[in-house]
Amino acid sequence: MYKHTVLLKIGYGRFHYELMAACALSIIAVGLQNALSSYIFPAAQCELKLTSFELGLLNISFLAGGIASCFLWGNAADMNGRRKILIATHFSNVVATVVCSLNPYKISLIACRLANGFLIGAPGSIIFSYVAEFQPSKYQQASICYCGLFFTLSWLILPVTASFVLPLEIDYELGGFLILTPWRLFMIFLTVPDLLAAFWFVRMPESPKFYAAKGETNKALVVLRRMYASNTGCARESFPVKRLINPETVEMHAPEGVSCASRTLRVLRKMVGQSRDLFRPPLVCVTLLTCGIMFANMFGVFGLGLWFPEIFIRFEHFHKLHPNGTASLKELSAFNYVKNATCEPSLDSSVIHNTVAMALSAILYNLIAGVLSTKIHVKTISTVSMLIGGLCAASIYFLKTPVQNLVVACIFQATMITANTTVGAIGVELFPTQIAVMALCVIICAGRIGAVASNFIFGYFIGSSCEVPIFVVAGVVLAGAVLCSVVPREKKICGGEW
Repeated sequence: MYKHTVLLKIGYGRFHYELMAACALSIIAVGLQNALSSYIFPAAQCELKLTSFELGLLNISFLAGGIASCFLWGNAADMNGRRKILIATHFSNVVATVVCSLNPYKISLIACRLANGFLIGAPGSIIFSYVAEFQPSKYQQASICYCGLFFTLSWLILPVTASFVLPLEIDYELGGFLILTPWRLFMIFLTVPDLLAAFWFVRMPESPKFYAAKGETNKALVVLRRMYASNTGCARESFPVKRLINPETVEMHAPEGVSCASRTLRVLRKMVGQSRDLFRPPLVCVTLLTCGIMFANMFGVFGLGLWFPEIFIRFEHFHKLHPNGTASLKELSAFNYVKNATCEPSLDSSVIHNTVAMALSAILYNLIAGVLSTKIHVKTISTVSMLIGGLCAASIYFLKTPVQNLVVACIFQATMITANTTVGAIGVELFPTQIAVMALCVIICAGRIGAVASNFIFGYFIGSSCEVPIFVVAGVVLAGAVLCSVVPREKKICGGEW
């Protein structure tokens, strides 16, 4: 009754707009943390004398933190609710970023990125389920696609903010252990969406679908009445539904008198049980498929995607020395711009313009995908997007000019970021409510493993053989497109149904 009838009676209005606004801030915060390394690379490299491999470690540490926390946040959200986890992790991420950004040591920056990845992994894994559980079935796919707009928007906010903050002449030091320079201030500025999101979620309710799945139908009704009153302007008492009948109710409470130790053991057993359910029939096939797709997607978007500014910088410095020349990817690999040019603590203005163009292209493509998601299945959008992304990645090897590189980068980033969001929509749709968040955490964990592998390869080869990671990314992304094409459209696979 909850899914098919109640939400239709509530309608769509002011509550949903406020929900989208709060979740937009959360998604922007996640996007900023995922991509900020690309913008602190040049300045951090100058100040801390980082090698290309150490730059890769910055990305790897962030992604490793996300991997380490995936199952923790998924189970915590399924046990205690999505809202509490969102509030706690956003606040904690603000503290971790501010504290670590002021420290002067390489290891502190790497530790900061590890903590950021661990904490921001919670909203990154939970937020799409939280959004979807307030939506009528017919709006779920579209709402998640439109949420992807805000992730893309964060990639526009980054270069614009960087263009104002990074050129500032700031250099404060206190006692040799607290340093404030432009790129460190830049990191602190990026905590604003985290802080606003945390405060906004304090105001927002828990998902009524979560309450219903726990068997707490009275609490679910309270939330549904609030939604109804906000959307219609009518009194909460006039809500026509007086009782929820939920056949999927599951017991999630600890018995009275249970000790902390036994409750902890129970939580661990539940984590193992949920994970086991995902990897046995009837869910095992769709779990493996979606994990494989997300691995391929994040191998590309958080591998090649995060290294585009570095490639832009190499193109720009090469063309400053050779204004009328063209450079192949192989020649750029051998070109050490740090030795051939002055180490600049901020991004070149042309690099900022390029990354803005990439973000705008991604926003436009995401809007198109959102409109199409009401007419065609998101599986089709994901498949086509990853196919285009894989072909773009392969074509980079043959580019000769910065303009060619920019066009291909825009198409690659737009298609891959949109595919990343729509794969999440597929996951929300295919898994049962009581393990949906855990399923998404497993899927995203697989994606982060792919991102770690990609960044390791880029960090190792970017200074010697750029073509190696480029073609590896192309092959993996195209393989992901093939996997995406065989994902089921309904909750039926491997001879079972759920």
